[in-house]
Amino acid sequence: MKKIIIIAITVSIICACNNSDRIEKLPSGYKVFYEGGSQNRLLKDNELIIDSGLVDCKFRNDYLLISVDTTYSMYPEKINKKNLKYLIQNIKTDNAVRNISYINLQKIIKAKSLQDIDITK
Repeated sequence: MKKIIIIAITVSIICACNNSDRIEKLPSGYKVFYEGGSQNRLLKDNELIIDSGLVDCKFRNDYLLISVDTTYSMYPEKINKKNLKYLIQNIKTDNAVRNISYINLQKIIKAKSLQDIDITK
């Protein structure tokens, strides 16, 4: 009976863990793996671009806007947006501008009319 209970608990845990994970497929071979906490990742063609701490990733046309928490918090979505690291990725040219400040990203969003994917809000 103990074995059956242990197996049932193990199966429940495995199923619960798998259900919380989410993969978002983006253009040009990019994928975001939302595994929770600091385990969120960004890959391109199955190669790591961001190995941990991804908070948010939105895309439109040629651009990915990405925010990253470098504190390894288990609740990165609760970190003040001004304390996150930002990058913008041009999907067509595969060029990234890294370590953009909160204020400078807001300026880029306005200049490129990317308000609909603004991750600073």
